[in-house]
Amino acid sequence: MKVLFVSLGCDKNTVDSEKILKRFVDKYDFGIALTEDDADVVIINTCSFILDAKTESINHIKHFVNLKRKKIIKKVFVLGCLVTENEKTHEYDDIFKDVDAFLPTGKYIDGLSVYNDRVSDILSFSSSIKVSDGCDKYCSYCIIPYLRGRYKSAKPYSVIFEAKKLAKSGVKELSIVSQDTLHYGFDLKDEKFRVKDRPIVDLVDAISKISGIEWIRLLYCYPEEVDDKVVNLIKNNKKVLPYIDMPIQHINDNILKMMNRHTTRADIVEKIKKLRSEIPDIVIRTTLMVGFPGEGEKEFRELLDFVKDAEFDKLGVFCYSRERLSKSYEYGGQVSEDIKKKRKKAILDVQKKIVEKKNKDRIGIVYNSIVEGRDTTKKDTYIVRPYFNARDIDDKVYVKSKELLLSGSFVNALITKTKGYDLVGEIV
Repeated sequence: MKVLFVSLGCDKNTVDSEKILKRFVDKYDFGIALTEDDADVVIINTCSFILDAKTESINHIKHFVNLKRKKIIKKVFVLGCLVTENEKTHEYDDIFKDVDAFLPTGKYIDGLSVYNDRVSDILSFSSSIKVSDGCDKYCSYCIIPYLRGRYKSAKPYSVIFEAKKLAKSGVKELSIVSQDTLHYGFDLKDEKFRVKDRPIVDLVDAISKISGIEWIRLLYCYPEEVDDKVVNLIKNNKKVLPYIDMPIQHINDNILKMMNRHTTRADIVEKIKKLRSEIPDIVIRTTLMVGFPGEGEKEFRELLDFVKDAEFDKLGVFCYSRERLSKSYEYGGQVSEDIKKKRKKAILDVQKKIVEKKNKDRIGIVYNSIVEGRDTTKKDTYIVRPYFNARDIDDKVYVKSKELLLSGSFVNALITKTKGYDLVGEIV
């Protein structure tokens, strides 16, 4: 019997999926299928953060249930956030009726436990480590606290133990992830990592001392949590990449207040200025939301103008998704889907020009880069990632090499030209 595991959503879900799959394989002595044609059992770890994520999850469930009806596969199990949401709303009972079993993630494993091994331990040179689960921010558009519960930090020894295992298995790049990464540890009691009153700094410092871990990347960092200690960590710790994922969502103060974001325009501007003045090579990735209830043309224009002025290195845009469990579900001033899409396009058009300019500025510079693997579409071509590109979410750098480049090795890549959002280089 072989099991195919389908992990949907963010890299936090991926970490859970790797642990669930490992436990499932060990407990039932299943093999791992790499394709649906080779699978007897399919497990789907769902995401339901926004409508698009739910649609993707539902489409996967329907697809594999249909394969079960045709007797191509035998069982379909569904886990994760969509299951938890359905327990509260029963909106998807009809979808789940042909599923063999479904469980919220937290009832199958403790995703923060030191005792859960991961399938990826032996498969990858780049991985993520989840330092907490849940969230206490309660942004009015977000349903994560209702699906994952209150913020809960992993024990420091658990995170370090897992990081050491990942390093031993060959992981060289480690992304630190959670719903609110920089808030790590403030819920822990009597832990030595609270000595400096900034647990995430102490934790990352400890991880950086692990032999084999070369790059550490900070993702999901709320702007109000970025203080001098965090800035100094990025600035002074050579293993912590000058890269921060800092979702701001919006810039208009009234919209931020309605979103229940714990920050202001002035605070966001100050944090960006601080990061760039202290760390000249810093890459700032952010996420924005358009079409939040009450966002009129004036509020959107303020956001668009800010994107032009701030010149973020990386930027993603989401259309507001009206979620039944969220506080903003009942807000007036809902924005039409057409307007949301137009606003999203307008921001992406501006960002494209910013990226083109920044990419041109990188021509002629040599970057230490990690080799991802071959570009299977072109002969003697490899995909590499300098520090300014995060795995899976950022752009690519293509390099030519007749010599074999091993995945996970480091090379010096000279950027020679641009290719849309991507870059082209050569090994030097």
